[in-house]
Order: sequence, then structure tokens, then C-alpha cells
Amino acid sequence: MVKRYTNSSVFLAALICIICFYSGLIKVGQRNPFISFIPKNNIEVLSGQLISSPAKYGDGKYYSSRMRVFNLKGIYQGQAVTSTAYGDVQVLIPSELVEAFYPGKLYSKSISLNNGKAFLWEAGGNYSVKGRFNSSADKFYIYECTGSDFPDNFYGRFDRLRALCRLQFKRLMYSWGEAGGLLLALLCGAKEYTSSEVSLCFRNAGLSHILALSGMHLSMFSGIAMFAGRKIKKRKLSFIIRVIALVLFVWFAGLSPSLFRAFICSLLTIIASLANVEKPDMVLILAFSFLCQTIISPSDIYSAGFILSYTALAGILLTNVFFRRIYLKFIPSYFANSLGSSTGAQVFTAPVSLYMFNSFSPIGIIATTVVSPVITIFIYGGLALILLCLIFPILATPSGFFVNLLYTVIKFLVKIFSKAVIWRII
Repeated sequence: MVKRYTNSSVFLAALICIICFYSGLIKVGQRNPFISFIPKNNIEVLSGQLISSPAKYGDGKYYSSRMRVFNLKGIYQGQAVTSTAYGDVQVLIPSELVEAFYPGKLYSKSISLNNGKAFLWEAGGNYSVKGRFNSSADKFYIYECTGSDFPDNFYGRFDRLRALCRLQFKRLMYSWGEAGGLLLALLCGAKEYTSSEVSLCFRNAGLSHILALSGMHLSMFSGIAMFAGRKIKKRKLSFIIRVIALVLFVWFAGLSPSLFRAFICSLLTIIASLANVEKPDMVLILAFSFLCQTIISPSDIYSAGFILSYTALAGILLTNVFFRRIYLKFIPSYFANSLGSSTGAQVFTAPVSLYMFNSFSPIGIIATTVVSPVITIFIYGGLALILLCLIFPILATPSGFFVNLLYTVIKFLVKIFSKAVIWRII
């Protein structure tokens, strides 16, 4: 199948880039590298804007985010100085500071750590923080925030609205217990309330991709928008609704590398449909998406989410027909197609998982086929109940009962698959 793409300039360009980037022939750096005349080890205060929503990091003691630095304070030639700066820095924020307004968290502990002040930490906000760079000077560890605000302009107000919406959504999901924690992770990528036990079971069952925002989640929102567009029976308006739905979901959830890939592929597919291309070549769309994302966000290409997202989809597109034909000899068409896609994705991602994480769960081939439909029902049901609760708040408690009922089924299935053999490199 690959042979027929050898005459495609887009496919060849993507293939050459992959060889150059991952062989080490070309080293891709950040688009906005951090620049300051004060040595990093002497920097004590950073002021800038968060450009990504904080996400749990490591063992959960910190949240990780990216800050676009405007100015800083530090020691230069024995004197305390203030200087302008440029570029992006990975900042690690103590969990107590980020979770100050989160339901069920220790607000009082946060206050005591930050001199009686609490701030809402979200992308788009400006923050002045005290801390230090680690020994390798690639991460800035924050221990205090001295000030925060959202810019008083259109974008600032829009970012503040997003921050408040995400906070309110977390409060609703918290009221639904563990099921709400899983739904929160699936709808906006926030894993603050996802049980560590359940997260581990997902990973051991080869189902980590389900918790990572990607094409599955985006296609569901696109499908809802497409359904609404068909009811309107106006083709151009239908496309507009689909694009708005995709943009709103990405805006609310935040652009992770895997979700960015899914967003670009979805937009390209919509554009192809608008141009009356009945069956767009998804391999070429994936290749073009790779080139676009590399240009827009070059630092993504070395992240696990980016690599696994592209390799999984490439495996599905290039090998699904082959595996499907094999499975059709033994099982019905629906299951053969699902297993074919799952097998292709797992075969392509297995080397990456073994190299990056020293482990691989072959049971993920079957687990994905079984668990994914249940997850789809869980998300659609959750969305319907969320809408119902917004209209009738009194239904929040009974809605939580039904969500937790389905969550129990998911947890049971994932735990069973997580007990299967895992391949490890020692």
C-alpha cells in the first residue's frame, strides 16, 4: 500500500522529515526559545502568561504548564536586577496552588503556602512567580505566586471565561464522584479527579490512548454537529456548525499534541468534503497534518502524545484492510473491522511504547475493541445529562447515579484487561 504513495510529494516530504527528525540528522528546537542575559541559575522571579492549562506532572505534587516570559528578576554580577526576557519556559506549579479553588481540595493549605493569596491558574492568565530553575535549567519550579490577572482586552476576557467555565465544569463533575473524574478527563483532559488506580489499570490494559484527548473525542463532537447540520438541510451551514463545534471543543479542552493532530485532520477532512471530494485520502491528510503541526508547533514532535497519535493512526490507515481480511474468516464484519483497526494501531505503536516506556500491552488489541464502545456511550450519556443538569439543576444527584452505574461497568472491564501479560524491557 505504501508503494502507491511514492509519487506523492506530500507523503514523501513527511517521510523525509520523519527520517531526518527521528534519526537525529536534524534537531528541531522550540519555536520560542527562552532568551535572557541573566543566567538561569540566578533567576528568582518570572513574569509572563501561561500558554497551556496546567496538567498533573509526575507523582502529582506539581502541575506542569508553559509560560511565555515577559520579564524577570535575578542576580547579575552580584546585584539584583530586573530585565525583559523572551521565550517559553516549562513551569512546575505546586498542586496546592493550582487546586486552590478546586472542589474537594485543601484551600486552607494553599493559602498558608502562598501568603494568604489564591489565584485561578489557567491558560491566558498573567502571573508573577518566585522560584528557581532545576539543575538542568529546563524547568522552573515555582514556590510562590505574587500576582495574577487576565488581560483587560477581548482575548483576556475570553480566556477568563474559559477558565471559569472549566472551573464550574470541574465542580459539577466532582459532585458525580469517580465517574465525574473520568468524564472530566475524557471531555477536557483534566485528570485531577481520575483515580490513580483506574489510570494505572487503563495503562496496563493498553488503553492509555482513551484517556488522552485525540481523534475519538473530537470525532464524537463533530458527529453531533454533523447530525444537527443535517437536520438544518443546508450544506454550507452544516460545515460551519461542524467547524464551530470542533473549535469550541479544542478551545475548552486545550491543545495537547494528540488533540492538535486530530483537529488539523478533522479540518482538512471537512475542507475536502466542502470541495466535493467524496473519499479523501486519509493517509495524505495525515501526512499533510504532520507537516503543518511540525511547522506550527515544532516542539511537539518529540512528545509521546504526538508520536503515538501519528503512529496509531498511520497503523490503522495502512494495515486495517489487511488485518480485517484475516479476521473476517473467523468473526462477523463489525468485530473484524474494529479488531483490524485496533491491531494496526497496536502493531505500529508497540515499538514506540517499548522504546519510550519499556513496556507494551498486547491485550490492548482486544481491550480497545471491547471498551471503546462503552466509553462512547459513557461520553454521549454524560453530555446529555450535563445538558439536562444545566437546564434542571435539581437533577444533578440522580444523574450522577446513572453515570456511576456505567462507570462501574467500565472500571470492571478495564480491571479485567489490566491483569493480562505486559511485555517489558529490562
